[in-house]
Amino acid sequence: MATKYEELFEENVVMTIESLMLATRRPRESILRDLRGIGYYSCYNARGKFYTLSGTPDFDCYGLWKYRNAFFSARRTLLDTAEHLIGASDAGYTHSELRRILGIGVQNSLRQLAMAGKVVRSQVGAQYVYFGKDSAGAQGEKRGAMPVEPIERKTRMPEAIQALAHPDMAPELVVDILVAVLRGHGTDSEAHGYLRRTGSPATAQQVAAGFRHYGIVSKKPRIRITT
Repeated sequence: MATKYEELFEENVVMTIESLMLATRRPRESILRDLRGIGYYSCYNARGKFYTLSGTPDFDCYGLWKYRNAFFSARRTLLDTAEHLIGASDAGYTHSELRRILGIGVQNSLRQLAMAGKVVRSQVGAQYVYFGKDSAGAQGEKRGAMPVEPIERKTRMPEAIQALAHPDMAPELVVDILVAVLRGHGTDSEAHGYLRRTGSPATAQQVAAGFRHYGIVSKKPRIRITT
């Protein structure tokens, strides 16, 4: 079976699970099990739908390899890749700098990494710069951002806002949800759709929980009856 996959990937280089299912007449789970035995990479863009064998990528100095519309990383996942690039950089990265390197937007990933304490976010001039958690000092010096301090530590929420904080939700997510409501997205599903488009990491369950916690009544769409 390994030879069959090698032949397929030699001809196509990058394939989707659907194309592999069609070519091998095997179910998805069996194909993934086969690929794990051979060794493979899945892309970090396009929702990970593209696959290639582990010996195929010719990674560049960033550990990246791009084939047509499929982008692969030696670190495999987008989160791990962004964290590694930031930590290994000379002076940290802004979102736009990382986007140029990776080829896709990583705002959501950066927010997750910062909230998890895996990178340090600092404001330098009019933009945010992301530094490695263990190399922020040296990187900040080269960026001209001394002292380097996470922006979250510089600004404390007023007590009145702290009193409104959700007990199980980061303040940033609460703000995202309330902003969505203020922008006229009156149902939790509409608010979640809006937040997804803006890159917020808020899940549908968190948005619904926010609506319940703050007593936001979902507004049903108006139905116009004509005669």
